[in-house]
Amino acid sequence: MAVCLLLGCGDNLIGGTAQLAQTHDLDIVAHQDDDLLFMQPDVVEAVRRGTGVTNLYITAGNGKKGTAAANPRYQGLQAAYGDAANDHAWECGWITVREHPIQHCRLEAENISLLFLAYPDGGKYGELHHSLLRLWEGSIENATTVADRTTVYSRDELIETVAAIMRTVEPDTIRTLDLAASHGYDHSDHMIVGALTGLALARTTLDPDLITYRGYNTSSEPANKLPAVFASVHEVLAHYEACATNCGAECGTPCTEIEPSHDTWLGRRYAVGFRKQARGQLRAGSQCLTGGGLSDCATAPSFALAHGQLVGGNGCLAIDGTGTPVLAPCDRADPAQRFLFDDEDHLWSGLAPDFGPLLDYAHMRCMVPNADHTVTTATCGGPDTPRWQWAPVLAYTARANLGFSTTGRAVRLGDLDGDGLADLCAVTATGLLCAPGAGDGTFAPAIRIDDPSAPLAIDPQSLTIGDLDRDGLPDACGRDSAGVLCALSSAHFTTTRFSSNFSDSDARPTTSSSLAIADADGDGTHDVCGIAAAGVVCTSGLAAFDKTELRSSWPAIGSAVLPRDLDGDQRADWCALTDTGPACSLAAEAALSTDGAAWGFSMNNVIDTFQAGLDLTDIADLDGDGDGDLCSPLADTISCARSNGRGFGPRTTVAVLPDGANASALWLGDLDGDGRADACVDLGDQIACATL
Repeated sequence: MAVCLLLGCGDNLIGGTAQLAQTHDLDIVAHQDDDLLFMQPDVVEAVRRGTGVTNLYITAGNGKKGTAAANPRYQGLQAAYGDAANDHAWECGWITVREHPIQHCRLEAENISLLFLAYPDGGKYGELHHSLLRLWEGSIENATTVADRTTVYSRDELIETVAAIMRTVEPDTIRTLDLAASHGYDHSDHMIVGALTGLALARTTLDPDLITYRGYNTSSEPANKLPAVFASVHEVLAHYEACATNCGAECGTPCTEIEPSHDTWLGRRYAVGFRKQARGQLRAGSQCLTGGGLSDCATAPSFALAHGQLVGGNGCLAIDGTGTPVLAPCDRADPAQRFLFDDEDHLWSGLAPDFGPLLDYAHMRCMVPNADHTVTTATCGGPDTPRWQWAPVLAYTARANLGFSTTGRAVRLGDLDGDGLADLCAVTATGLLCAPGAGDGTFAPAIRIDDPSAPLAIDPQSLTIGDLDRDGLPDACGRDSAGVLCALSSAHFTTTRFSSNFSDSDARPTTSSSLAIADADGDGTHDVCGIAAAGVVCTSGLAAFDKTELRSSWPAIGSAVLPRDLDGDQRADWCALTDTGPACSLAAEAALSTDGAAWGFSMNNVIDTFQAGLDLTDIADLDGDGDGDLCSPLADTISCARSNGRGFGPRTTVAVLPDGANASALWLGDLDGDGRADACVDLGDQIACATL
């Protein structure tokens, strides 16, 4: 009955039994090939993972009417996703959502749904009479779908219908097309569907991961899919093309060749994520947000981003009827209180833009700081969209009070005193010293942790901290000339030999700085991973008798390598820092390739790069999604490229440093025990930390 009340039942059935179901992933695109071209390998991987996928197609592509059995694009999608799922038992029929008939094709056993709204295609520039662009700007009040069962959508009803589908599916992840309008030319339907998705989400109380994918404009960026990964998704696309294009193959048999532009787009994947959690002052230039205006950051309040709301003071930020932000009692169901903060530092409102001409594909409202220190919302987009920085209030510890002068990669953040708060630790001539963290980003004077009778005598650059022996408490390891030594918490930090791997005979120049305690194979037991003579290696020691696994021989000698979990599957992946940006490899793709793929975000063929050495660059999970994020100090900020599972998004600001600050080291770790990494930098006479 709950489903009926939400969707409006009537003929909300397929074959008399199946209904729209909850799925882990919801993909919302314009045309029937956007997901296959721009969102791979993410969507195919989600299908093969078996946790459920719903794909929602807003426009009708070429506008061909007909049942799912007759429409070649619909047939193509069934062939493509049937191939990916190895199941072709499709059932197709109609459901009703808010009294709108929607065609629905489903693989019940695989929990895969394809939904077709059949809104008319608008043309690349939105030039057609019933385009989404004309609906968005209000030059038409509504449009009729092109389907066997037609319906009429106004702009508001289209947003509400997509929101109703979201409430039913309850996805953990939503993927859609680019909504920022800041990456150059794209199809107008793509851009508006991205905006439609964001505005629909703002009308729900859901808080999924949101990822947007660039479209046509990726053709000017470097290809970033490995050949084997490209081939694995090309086969799926080729099944679609055989049905939907004139490639010469019969539907059900993949094309041998596809449209060259499709190959170009398929070889590229550029995605932008949205922050789910953040805290600190919201800074625009040298001023900070107070609510309806800007003031000196020394006195401005802090906000917390949570569940799509900006919480501060005694309420939540809301947009009033004049477009001005004000503080109001918190209400998660109010779209005026919902915001989207993307990884390009844009702050979008959940309210639809005013009707009127839309310039340069600007389809959403954003928060705009004005020269008179007021703040308003306006329809905006393109490269001039205002940017905001998260600026947590920094906590300082005087270097003189710390107890050691060690810096750079020889210092690590980790909880070695067992209180759940990261300590600042280093191996010195005195031994393993840790300055206990207070939980607020400050540290007490250092104390010795290792056993003086069996000290952790390692290369200081090799120190790594993590739970190696599954007792729930972190241990400390590093390498000496004979291999890996560890001081285990379960042995009162008495040092023992862990492995003979990574010894001097097995080492590269960057072996020490690469070492990390990580779970190599997802068995729940941590290993020691790093770069060795053979390449990226993970080794089990102690009872495992030096079992070693070669992860990749790809990184060049001298590469700075970071073994980390990049995609949240609790298996060690790795990144190498190269002159042309980070190159990374996933354990999940090891059967396809162990080479490094380009992971850096690119705009106008300029790839985001990071500090080359590991003194100033590290990877840790900043937002609690399990994916490791890549961070470096940059121009008086700490900037991070958040992982979206198959690549890094654009650099986003996570903290603002004092003007003219010269950071000589960066350290990432959980300072406050919330399960998310925080950041500290060495400013010379002070250690400055931001709890993120």
